Amino acid sequence: MESVQPVLLQDELDGGPPVTEALRKHEDIVRSFLNGPGQTAQARLLALDKASPHNWLDDNFWLKKMYLEWRAPLLINSNWWLTFVNDTDVPDKVITDQGQGFTPWQIRRAACLVHRVLNFKHRMQSQELYPDTHTCRIWLRRCTSAIFNTCRIPQLGCDTLASPAAHTSPWTSNIVVMAHDFFYTLRVVEVESGAPLDIDEIERGIRCIVLDVLRRKRKGETAVRNYTHLRSLSPKNAQSLDAIHESLFILSLDHWPAPSASEANKDSALLTFPTDKAVQRNCPVQPVPPKAQQATALPMGTEKSSCTSDLNISNPAPDDLFDHQQCTRASPALQNRFFDKPLQLIVERTTCASACREHSPIDVLVPSVVYEWAIARASGISLVGGRQLKLAGCEKWGRLDFDASPQIEAAIADAMHRAKKLVTDSDHNVLYFTEFGGHEMQRISNYSPDAFVQLALQFAYYRLHGRMMPVYETVLQMCGPWKGRSQKGYTTEPGKNQRDEQHKVTSPSSLFALLTLALRAHALLTRAAAAGRGIDRHLLGLRCVLDSEWDWLDSLEDE
Repeated sequence: MESVQPVLLQDELDGGPPVTEALRKHEDIVRSFLNGPGQTAQARLLALDKASPHNWLDDNFWLKKMYLEWRAPLLINSNWWLTFVNDTDVPDKVITDQGQGFTPWQIRRAACLVHRVLNFKHRMQSQELYPDTHTCRIWLRRCTSAIFNTCRIPQLGCDTLASPAAHTSPWTSNIVVMAHDFFYTLRVVEVESGAPLDIDEIERGIRCIVLDVLRRKRKGETAVRNYTHLRSLSPKNAQSLDAIHESLFILSLDHWPAPSASEANKDSALLTFPTDKAVQRNCPVQPVPPKAQQATALPMGTEKSSCTSDLNISNPAPDDLFDHQQCTRASPALQNRFFDKPLQLIVERTTCASACREHSPIDVLVPSVVYEWAIARASGISLVGGRQLKLAGCEKWGRLDFDASPQIEAAIADAMHRAKKLVTDSDHNVLYFTEFGGHEMQRISNYSPDAFVQLALQFAYYRLHGRMMPVYETVLQMCGPWKGRSQKGYTTEPGKNQRDEQHKVTSPSSLFALLTLALRAHALLTRAAAAGRGIDRHLLGLRCVLDSEWDWLDSLEDE
């Protein structure tokens, strides 16, 4: 009941029934559920748990309900993305070049990143890196193995994740390289030992693929239905799809010109969309000043007289970062991407690099660890070198061709049209704060920056729209399968904090006390979810095991 109180309070503020009356009604609903279908649901859930290999949630519902039963849409919704720092070995003129096509520097960095990722994987499996001396390390090794050699496969009703391929498969030692929308397979590890090939050997294979792409360029309805039809057209198509599914991961080489930051983006305000008219009348929202200006802000909990520092609250992100992020999430032509592999490494012609793709196999924390290790040069590889490689005799690569049909060609055109509309209607950005960040948040509040940022997002939404909004956020469960879980991040405490600040009814010190209470409530929720004691997964399980018994709720609402 505590979790619905903020919603009922918002309903009262919007002209609905008083909170006390609404709470009594919901308590009656809860009692009706506990005395009726709730007992049946709990009994079914306990029986399902006994019959499940690990537990009722992960073996039956979590991946299906959270990810695999819907694709709405993977392009912008659940899939993660990461952007990498530039390599210091690459000259500035290469990074800022505005030409098009593939470059030697791009191919070299791609080979280095591929080698580093594979080196991490191999050393994890051999326990040379993070040996099984701690529960966290065991979890990381198991999770790392779950992001390679698999793929999301469209199916009716619910997608599936491809089972790990047998060691006898010809594709498990390969990656798939995408360039100019062509697919290639490239062997990058030793078949017997699993150790990555020499970096020069990987670069050699990538260069052969690029040359073949350039030669070929000179020559001038639902996902399930399209996938099934494409696979059935020919044995060649089935073999090419198997090579993609069973490969280690995807490497995309982008050939288009590097994005250049427009003048409109360089000094634009962060608030670029209209707020609700009612909010504008009652409390006009002022956009964040451009980079050229400075603004004074008070740390939470301090009075104005005690504040002596000016905080720059502009967004000092590199001018080209927004466009680089856009290329990561969705390429300029919406091409040269494959959305169903758990790992896809993207290297632009300027050597700017990033990664993204399918979320369901594992929490995004895992590929973040892998790529952070690779970017940090933990494997001791320098980007410089490999300029004079001989390409003759390289036999570790091959083309993956497809036979098309009018249906497939029409589906491609339709998919591109829908994707363009989705990307146009979707915003994304990364905000940089150089003077107030995670350490300062923790110093002034004694709580984690995660909680502080979550409450800041809720407060910003309230300032923009004049109402509170229930939210979910992910929490990594630190026991059992170590899966991502969800929690309701909106409680009564942050709601009161937001309303009081909006209407200026308390002093900054009182607001800081309310903020501390909200942070404490958030920390307790996070701790419970991480320990496997969150209420939401239990409610999800009760709902999933009920069929027609759930009709009782509809009848109550009709009354």
